Amino acid sequence: MKTLLMAIDNSPVAEKVIALTIEQALAQQAQVTVLCCVDPAYSSCNQPIEIDAGEDPDDFVVAQDEQNTAEMVVRHALSPLLRAGIDARGLILAGEAAETIVAQSEALHASMIIMGRRHLSPLNRLLKGSVSATVIERASCPVLIDVRKD
Repeated sequence: MKTLLMAIDNSPVAEKVIALTIEQALAQQAQVTVLCCVDPAYSSCNQPIEIDAGEDPDDFVVAQDEQNTAEMVVRHALSPLLRAGIDARGLILAGEAAETIVAQSEALHASMIIMGRRHLSPLNRLLKGSVSATVIERASCPVLIDVRKD
């Protein structure tokens, strides 16, 4: 079975990435792994956190810290995937986002990475770098970027 890797964060574009992933997963009859990366400096554990798709995101309190926010983002993304009948699981990993996304896509033998773009200003793009551009350059599988603005 094909595996799609959906990389998301807590940005407004996440909803569009979820919708695009549902469309692609249904069209390709693929399973989905939802990945959210957290800064290692804010991670309280050294192991990946796996989340099953049957849990209701409304059962979890909105988090204060980055790791809890990542859990909320992944749970929120899993809910519509589950409703659409897509086999999905969530994963939270500590690490630099682009490197972690590419490494996880290789570990999963993903057939595609689906993610969004933050539309950074030229200055912020220069200072922070573009995660999506780096993933496109380094990934060994196709990368589908949702570039629609909010």
